[in-house]
Amino acid sequence: MLDFELDDIKDWPFKHQLIIGLLVFMLSSYACFWFTAKSSSDDLERAVQLEQRLKIELKTAVAQAASLPNKKQQLELMRSHYQRLLHLLPVQQELARLLAGVNEEGLHNQLTFTRIDWGKRASEHFLYKLPINIELTGNYNDIGHFSQAIAELSRMVLIEDGEWQRVSQESSVLHFRVQAATYQLREDFGERGDAGKN
Repeated sequence: MLDFELDDIKDWPFKHQLIIGLLVFMLSSYACFWFTAKSSSDDLERAVQLEQRLKIELKTAVAQAASLPNKKQQLELMRSHYQRLLHLLPVQQELARLLAGVNEEGLHNQLTFTRIDWGKRASEHFLYKLPINIELTGNYNDIGHFSQAIAELSRMVLIEDGEWQRVSQESSVLHFRVQAATYQLREDFGERGDAGKN
């Protein structure tokens, strides 16, 4: 039986030295390969995760780019709608003419005004609300035509609350009390909001 001591490896036969050398080389090569492969595996896993994240980001970017023309079209529609609504709001210089127009529509529909004046202006978000107090008398159909004419004015006038009653039990003439309002854009929200205080 052969008894070899590692301390005496230089005295071993060449064949045994070669076998030990090959074993050491193979073990060190395996260890080196294992550590390299592990590091490469970690790098590969990180690269795969990065690829997946980049794919998701790319899909999102492509979807956003594809919807951009539609969003631009929607934005243009919103701008156009905003401009139309803005055009319906009277500026300060138009208020006297607007009240005169309401009065004119009433007279045109054979109504008699007992009151038509501005209420106190109030701030509501980005608008000023300008109440219009109206009291008039006339028959039911004429009041209906008047209300329709008010809705068709070039500047917005909304009839918010109204009540009527017969002037007398025998009469078909109605006394109509209505709270209407128009709105102005506040000064700090746009160039058309140049309303002054009433």
